[in-house]
Amino acid sequence: MYQLTEGQVERNEYSTIPFKWIRSEQPNNSICIMLPGLGYTTKRPLFHYATGVCLNNKIDVLHVNYEFAKNEHFKKLSETEQENWMYEDVKAVVREVVKDINYEQCFLLSKSIGTIPMAMEWTEKNFIHNSVGIWLTPLIKNENVYQALLKTELPSLCIIGDQDNHFIEDRIYSIKNNECVSTVVIPNADHSLEIKEDILASIDAAKEVITAIQDFIIKNKQ
Repeated sequence: MYQLTEGQVERNEYSTIPFKWIRSEQPNNSICIMLPGLGYTTKRPLFHYATGVCLNNKIDVLHVNYEFAKNEHFKKLSETEQENWMYEDVKAVVREVVKDINYEQCFLLSKSIGTIPMAMEWTEKNFIHNSVGIWLTPLIKNENVYQALLKTELPSLCIIGDQDNHFIEDRIYSIKNNECVSTVVIPNADHSLEIKEDILASIDAAKEVITAIQDFIIKNKQ
């Protein structure tokens, strides 16, 4: 059985971040913090099934459901200011929600814009420890995200479609040279990891993604 806690963290007068925390009634020693995209929320299929994979493997889950696209103050900021805002929001939720729980291992799963605060945490290490990373459609055009994947020494899984507008073949090739990163390129998949105008192929792609996530979690779960 699981306990479900939903709430929000108010970081300042301009930023209130909803969250959902799913944890086992019997204490688990691992948590997966999930950082969605702008339009691809934690209610979308890949996060739904990834959440199930985590729970099936005795990993608690924290959805950080930021709403940057609806925040007028956020929209007025420069790119650097927006990136710092995202990171501060994520830190605020993690610190508030799990402040009394001593998890021994942290999985961090992000998609799209969520890979920006993830990359910053990969460098700063303010809340992760004994960490494992799952990067879905990472924004590798962003230098911080690219460098985080290129240089990471933490076990990582990178999944991207070759029709994603953030797919850069040379950068993916370089990331593949990092032995800590398992890289999966989904043929014909776009930024949602779907195949345009082909529902059945999109379902197959989703299965490939979730299978890769499940195998990676089983391999690295402690």
